[in-house]
Amino acid sequence: MMSARRFGRRSLLVGAGAVALVAAGTTDRWLPVGDVAGTSDPVALRARILAGVVPHSGLATATGRLGLPTVAPIGSAARLLSTTTRIRVQVADAGRWRVDELTPVGEVDTYRDGQVERIWDYGANRLTTVSPLAPVRFPRASDLAPADLARRLLGATPGDPVTALPARRVAGLATAGLRVTPADPDSLAGRIDVWSVPVGDGALPVAVEIAARDGAGPLLETAFEALDTAAPRAAALVPAPPSSAERVRARPDDLTGSLRGVGAVPPPDRLAGRDRVELPVSGDVPAAELLPGVGVYGTGVGRFVLVPAGPEVVDGIVRGSAAAGGVDVPGLPGGSAARVATPLLSLVVARRRRRGVLLAGTVRPGVLESAAVELMGTRR
Repeated sequence: MMSARRFGRRSLLVGAGAVALVAAGTTDRWLPVGDVAGTSDPVALRARILAGVVPHSGLATATGRLGLPTVAPIGSAARLLSTTTRIRVQVADAGRWRVDELTPVGEVDTYRDGQVERIWDYGANRLTTVSPLAPVRFPRASDLAPADLARRLLGATPGDPVTALPARRVAGLATAGLRVTPADPDSLAGRIDVWSVPVGDGALPVAVEIAARDGAGPLLETAFEALDTAAPRAAALVPAPPSSAERVRARPDDLTGSLRGVGAVPPPDRLAGRDRVELPVSGDVPAAELLPGVGVYGTGVGRFVLVPAGPEVVDGIVRGSAAAGGVDVPGLPGGSAARVATPLLSLVVARRRRRGVLLAGTVRPGVLESAAVELMGTRR
């Protein structure tokens, strides 16, 4: 077993090594703010960002201010969206990348190679291979990498209004900014701000801020502190754990099984006035087989997810949510429900007899409450 002293030394090496890694080669890529040419048109800038993945390596900091309750089994995701996370990013292309979550005692590294992910947990001395990939899962540190988060948000809002933002410096680089204003009145997100640097014919997002419709400051932000647009070394994208490491394999249902209840029924095609999104096939396995009973509803950033949950899980979340301002949801025939609302994310849990559901999304709480009453009022 590794000693606390070794952990401490390792954490220092992680911090120093990350800065050294991403700082190399950046000086000759710096530009004055006034030299960000061809990026003043926000529509064109959005197109350049979505044109493709730009190879890069960097050290970033992500900060969430959602204030979610850290109760099992959603505790790790809640902490991620309510604290500051340091991440190291190395991207070769859309299917080959590595994102490390840097922690006080080491790091947790996620490697993607096509349709396989490998998660190296330094503290636990465990390498987990995940295949096929889950079409729906809880947020994790790799989801807060600036470039990936920006592309996902811009890709989900192609028809929403976009305006230009003033240029600013990020990681010593001149950047051009754009703002997306979500058009869905039920979306909690009021603005999505993205800053990027031009690279060839494309653009690399380097900072993202998301603010609530009813608030001024960002509730979720992520930005590079240091950045290099050279492709990472191939060896850096392959995990190399010691021979003593535990090696395990997992499927998506293994990673979310603690939440789901037994005997999940298929999700309805329409819920709370929103159509269900067709989830992608992961490998040769349909999403319905990987994640039975799970459904995603809505469009753009006004989406929510339905996950079947066991009654014990629902009761535990309700108890833990009380300290975070959770309130009862009325109107559920023969059952009970509670909600936790933050300015950017809503969460509703409900149960009726031995069936339970968890609903979460960037929509107003009333949408999820309607969904819960609709589900629990019709299921037997």
